[in-house]
Amino acid sequence: MIKFIKNTKIDFVSKFRIANYISIIFITLGLFLLFFKGPELGIDFKGGTELIIKLDNNFIDKESVEEFLDINNIKCSSIKSYGLNKVRALFDSDVNQEFVNQNLNVLSYNKIGSTISSDLKYDAMKALLIAVFLIGLYIIIRFDWYSAIGSIVALIHDILIVMTMLVLFSYEFNTNIIAAFLIIIGYSLNDTIVIFDRMRENIYEYSNMKLNEIINLSLSETFNRTIITSLTTLFVVISLFIFGGGSLRGLSFALIVGILSGTYSSIFVATPVMMFLRDKYYIEESEGDL
Repeated sequence: MIKFIKNTKIDFVSKFRIANYISIIFITLGLFLLFFKGPELGIDFKGGTELIIKLDNNFIDKESVEEFLDINNIKCSSIKSYGLNKVRALFDSDVNQEFVNQNLNVLSYNKIGSTISSDLKYDAMKALLIAVFLIGLYIIIRFDWYSAIGSIVALIHDILIVMTMLVLFSYEFNTNIIAAFLIIIGYSLNDTIVIFDRMRENIYEYSNMKLNEIINLSLSETFNRTIITSLTTLFVVISLFIFGGGSLRGLSFALIVGILSGTYSSIFVATPVMMFLRDKYYIEESEGDL
């Protein structure tokens, strides 16, 4: 199979238009979901109290825990299964810790105030914006401004796709998800740099070839490496998703989607954007580079 992938030459450029339509559909779906459904914020970003409760003979499922809370007039905003034989209950306000400890098998009690949650949201957004800005600056220094724009568009694309899937499957947005976004940005950028490096080498080596031919050649040459790297990384992240427990479920799911999207966007988002801008604005110079 590896030999087949390595020796296969694909006309990637002819697939760019179809790929653009696919991306637009997913991003439109994401914007629709964000507007009408909205992200499900964890207590990291909205504040509140979190209880991790272990099921036992008295409380055999999440429904029995929910019924107990209702009987005792304890308002729970969300209660979900959490790994094996555990449930996770979220509350918008404080909970009588002594009372719940006496009646439930509480494994963890976590409370975050509204001020701290607001600071976490601000810091998370700042971290993402700084990361994207520094990446754009790095690509401009290493390559050029149209390669930088292609890379940034691909990164924004990946973040939007991951957000879409998280909202669609009702995963919480918390600090773990922000960590996943930063990991995905780094992973996607690495793929893009490998492809752009090969394109730069081939532009110098095959100066008589058309740009679309050089792009097809470069993508074909790096395709094997891209697929194998993505598959090996996916094996690890899927294992984390299956065996990592409830606390890592959202993080691992975001990474699975991000790896798939990052691999796709390096080829079908960053490259066509760079190609379009280079075709339109590039002026060949004696010492010009990609």
